[in-house]
Amino acid sequence: MLNFRPQFPRPLLALLGACALFAATAVAQTPPVRDYSPTDATSDILGKYKLAVDAKNYDAAIAILDTQLTKVGADSYDAALLYQIKTQTLLQKGDFSKVIDPLEKGLNLSDSKTPTYYEERATRDLLFFLAQLYLQEAVQTKIPGQAPILFEKADKTMGRWLKITPKSNPDAQLIYAQLLYNRAVQDADKPDQGLLKRALEQIEIGLKLSTHPKDTFYVLKMVCLQQLNRNDEAVELLELMVKQKPDSATYWQQLAALYLGQGNDLRAILSIERAQAHGLMSTPKDNFNLIGIYFNMSQYEKAAELLEAGLQNGTIEREVKNYELLALTYQQLERPNKSIDTLKSAAKAYPKSGQLEFMIAQAYHSLEKPAEALPHLQAAVAKGELQKPHAVYLFLAYISYELKKFDIALEAARKAAEFPEGAKDAQNMIKGIEDIVKDREAKKNKM
Repeated sequence: MLNFRPQFPRPLLALLGACALFAATAVAQTPPVRDYSPTDATSDILGKYKLAVDAKNYDAAIAILDTQLTKVGADSYDAALLYQIKTQTLLQKGDFSKVIDPLEKGLNLSDSKTPTYYEERATRDLLFFLAQLYLQEAVQTKIPGQAPILFEKADKTMGRWLKITPKSNPDAQLIYAQLLYNRAVQDADKPDQGLLKRALEQIEIGLKLSTHPKDTFYVLKMVCLQQLNRNDEAVELLELMVKQKPDSATYWQQLAALYLGQGNDLRAILSIERAQAHGLMSTPKDNFNLIGIYFNMSQYEKAAELLEAGLQNGTIEREVKNYELLALTYQQLERPNKSIDTLKSAAKAYPKSGQLEFMIAQAYHSLEKPAEALPHLQAAVAKGELQKPHAVYLFLAYISYELKKFDIALEAARKAAEFPEGAKDAQNMIKGIEDIVKDREAKKNKM
């Protein structure tokens, strides 16, 4: 499952020009319906403000605005204008986390008046920007309990923007869908189904508004469908995505993974092989995964063929575990000698691995050849690197006992007893072997 993060098609500074234009317009001219203008005192401080901003002394500029805010009426047009300019200044400074407060206050103040202080177009732009800020803060916040509040604010703000906007656009729909998705999956173990469905609705609107929809629309739609367990639809969508973008390794990987998740191993295999026909999903890891699927389907012949060829030509990593899997595959095919040959080749490639020697011994024992198993068991304990040393020593003791090599068996059993996991079985074996040795010595003494 993807961890889908929101993207912001419009840079956070995108409204700087609009903000500046609004401020200049508000000072320079009075709209015919909105008969609002700043006081002379506020107009006068804007000159000092401009000098500070031109010098990029943003802290000083903000201080000028804050001082004037304490002198104007709380519900005055001056206050709305000053909040607007403060928003612009914080953006220029890059202090995005502090932009929300003056932006909220300015919009709330404007909304409280009839007609509003801000023109409709400016209000739309500011609402859209505020929704993005809420979303960004919701995703980034580390404060417990803060994200749900910010997501809700972003949702309501975006909803209001849509109501007052004559025509939406693909970027806006994508942001809204991302917002709803991220809000829905706050609890990863229990995603909100209603919010996911709302996200899908916004995605569909965005797709219809786009002549050439962004890939992000399809990716987001796919993860929403997965979260809703509508996997058949997700598969259909991914099939469309790989058809449109056959050079995308990510889409092929997601398609194969989705088929695997559905238990459709054959389709997963076909997806990987189709990707490989496009030169994708051909890494050693991908090749090993393909072999693993064949193995899980009990297609041991094909698994062995691919694994053996891969180990020879390097398209499969030459790791011990891969040789072990090939040996196991030959065992499933009832080709024990092939399995042993594979393990012996691996033992040559990894001369320090006692585990491989142990596996060779097990293979010989399955063929009822204890004499051939014994030297490999001795090599195993001599080399070390064993997954379960006590089991190897116990097996060595057992094989040696079977071959009547009691001295080797007794020594191996005593070594096994040194491990807590093998102590109980080893003690029983030690007692049995010691009794046999004593009995043998007693018989020698009588002769």
